[in-house]
Amino acid sequence: MTASLLTAMQLADSGFPTGAFVYSWGLEAAAAAGQVTRAGFPEWIAVEMLGRWATFDRIILSEAFDRDPLVYDAEVDPLFWAEDLRVKSAEAGQSFLAAMARLGDPVAINFRDAALDGRAQGHLPVAQGIVFRSMGLSLELALASSAHAASQSLASAGVRLGIMGAQEAQRAIADLHAELAEAITPPRPGSLPSTFAPISEIAMLRPSDTRLFAN
Repeated sequence: MTASLLTAMQLADSGFPTGAFVYSWGLEAAAAAGQVTRAGFPEWIAVEMLGRWATFDRIILSEAFDRDPLVYDAEVDPLFWAEDLRVKSAEAGQSFLAAMARLGDPVAINFRDAALDGRAQGHLPVAQGIVFRSMGLSLELALASSAHAASQSLASAGVRLGIMGAQEAQRAIADLHAELAEAITPPRPGSLPSTFAPISEIAMLRPSDTRLFAN
């Protein structure tokens, strides 16, 4: 458990070079439009983690643990209702795969190569599922690592955009721990991914010439 826990902590650390720092997942555009403010940030991150990660990424990551990645990645690809969302998911996944490939993980290398030559898109939760398993993590540790990495990435985006201070952002995450802990469990067999985070998803579709983040 100790080695696996250390691996999970390393992969979830905000300093791990997966490229996650370039994505705000709609926060930048939503904040610019006045839809997410300092007072509203805790509610926004709660929706992102409980209404998107827990019901979409978590389900896909879990299913990817036991599936052929090329087959399952193709099944996941049509689940994104907008082209921009599909493209950003693939971009984030490929950045994650590139980081893991540099560590020499053979599963990451194979899936990265498949994405590069067009045999796969490399969606992030699929990539996380197969690579976390390859790294020796249990499904529970993989889900915890993914949830922590996602929440810290969102909090970092809020701080970098000047919406709030680092202490406030961490407080918002701490307030979610009880609900997230309930979500970090393997889904029931046959669970289907779903998501409802309209503010951020619509915000990601807005064009902007002055973005700090990729979305």
